[in-house]
Amino acid sequence: MLVRVSPKGYILIPKKLRERYKVNPGGKVKLLEEEGRIIIKPLPEDPIEAACGFLKGDFSLTQDLLKEHQKELDAE
Repeated sequence: MLVRVSPKGYILIPKKLRERYKVNPGGKVKLLEEEGRIIIKPLPEDPIEAACGFLKGDFSLTQDLLKEHQKELDAE
């Protein structure tokens, strides 16, 4: 996708991309520089939303604690 940079350095993110990545007016994006490229990364508006899925996977503190407790009981 080709966009122009204004004389003040502004770029317009096309509507299709703003909708897809939920970049709303007043929202924030992070600019990253990587291997000669500029990357625009949308930031979630809600910090709770940002934390959702942070611990995805097979991690379960409750299960780990139960297993550890059972090992202690078995050792007695």
